[in-house]
Amino acid sequence: MMNSKISPFTRTPGVAGKAIIETHFSDEIINNFNSEDSYKYVYKIVGLRGSGKSVEYSLVMNHFRGEKKWLVYSLSAGGNPIQTLISELSRIDFINNKKVSQSIGGNIDASGNVGVLSAGIQAQGTINISENENYYSEEATLKGMLEKVSKEKYNVLVGVDDIAKTEEMAEFLSILGTLIMDPNINIRFICTGLSKNIEDFVNLPHLSFFARNESITMQALNLHSMSQKYRQLLGISHEDAVALSKFTKGYAYGYQVLGEICFNHQKYVIDEEIEAEFDETIGSQYDLIWTTMTQSEQDFIKIVTNTDTHAVADIKRAMNNTNSFNSLRDRLIKKHILVSPSYGCLEVPLPRFKEYVNIWHT
Repeated sequence: MMNSKISPFTRTPGVAGKAIIETHFSDEIINNFNSEDSYKYVYKIVGLRGSGKSVEYSLVMNHFRGEKKWLVYSLSAGGNPIQTLISELSRIDFINNKKVSQSIGGNIDASGNVGVLSAGIQAQGTINISENENYYSEEATLKGMLEKVSKEKYNVLVGVDDIAKTEEMAEFLSILGTLIMDPNINIRFICTGLSKNIEDFVNLPHLSFFARNESITMQALNLHSMSQKYRQLLGISHEDAVALSKFTKGYAYGYQVLGEICFNHQKYVIDEEIEAEFDETIGSQYDLIWTTMTQSEQDFIKIVTNTDTHAVADIKRAMNNTNSFNSLRDRLIKKHILVSPSYGCLEVPLPRFKEYVNIWHT
């Protein structure tokens, strides 16, 4: 029987709710962006899908939305970030670069008011406004707007969640590099993304600033903190909470999924019903991870997941050709799909990923 109460767990990207487990990555970013002594202006949060990147991103963005003298803009990864940021900034009262010249007709009173006689009588008149030709140089316009914002002692924080390479985004990052170096502009940037998508940018020759700036890699959640949350939110014993935590392997999305399933069913020991619903729910997330791999990487993962010892020597023995072992291992570690928990061992840090592979990809 399903529980009629509202679950404290969530699967909404960027939201952790009451079940949040602090990693303190967001605290590091906030402290550096706030500090006058820090020169860290750009942060990239990378990691596997479902590892909690968007949660850390949201914590940073929401913190500064509540700060005075901070203007915060979250831009979509698939849109035109330059045009969007210009449009957002143009809404500020003291910024309006688009209309600059005026031709005035009609009666003007002694004080210079258009269309109003000094006696208070309405007069006929027209105002013709022509557009500033320089407005359509987006880089110049954006720079001018940000200079005005900085003169008013504002800081600007721009963020992109789940960034991916497009011509528009590459152009924006190129311009961002020059804006960050401008001493008259106070701007900070944060983004999240898969390692492969981040690398697509850093390999561009004119985006070296992006490559050199700070990266934070999301790690598995702390199992002790996770078990405490399960105890608190599910009202269960320490032993049951530890068992649930170990089942998730610290995978952030798996933690939320399992918590929600247990909460809804009011069952806190993993049986066939809980396991089956977990597999069904998390399968769509694993589909996204699976499609990021090449065929050779997928074949390699099949071997790794079915090598129960996790030993590199045993994995190599199962391969037809070991010449590609090093490159496959390194690429998959970089994608956060593989980890090396100890010397000479490799494993996939995802709960029931072996079962997913064997059911759907064999």
